[in-house]
Amino acid sequence: MDPELIALENAIEDAEMAKRAFVKENPNGAGDKDERMRLYTNVERARKALREYKKANPHLL
Repeated sequence: MDPELIALENAIEDAEMAKRAFVKENPNGAGDKDERMRLYTNVERARKALREYKKANPHLL
């Protein structure tokens, strides 16, 4: 399997784990709003990077 594809998938998992940990510590919208938005944005950026990589390299899938 392609190492870059694995790295992108791991980046998504790491970003989602960080987001989940923050949300678990700060339920119902509590906590720093900027930090919450940064974590959600990181997850979306990681997902977007994976989508773009798959689109650019369909022969690897």
